[in-house]
Amino acid sequence: MGNEISYPLKPFLVESSREAFWERALGLIDRMSGPMLRINADPHYFTEVFQDLKNEGGGKTPCSPRYWTQWRERRCPPPTPSER
Repeated sequence: MGNEISYPLKPFLVESSREAFWERALGLIDRMSGPMLRINADPHYFTEVFQDLKNEGGGKTPCSPRYWTQWRERRCPPPTPSER
């Protein structure tokens, strides 16, 4: 199947229910598969995303790296220079 990395599950189970964990994990996979495939397939998009991530840095705003997809989808304004 190719190169795969396996991680232990236990550190990621923050909910009391494994079902809630897997629902959250599969939701994230569903939302991010398209953009991740695009990063791999489109060199221009990769460069744009990479530059955006480098510019984000400290993550002081609710729309910084932790919430990067919200910013990419233009639901959050770009960070101001003081927020970087």
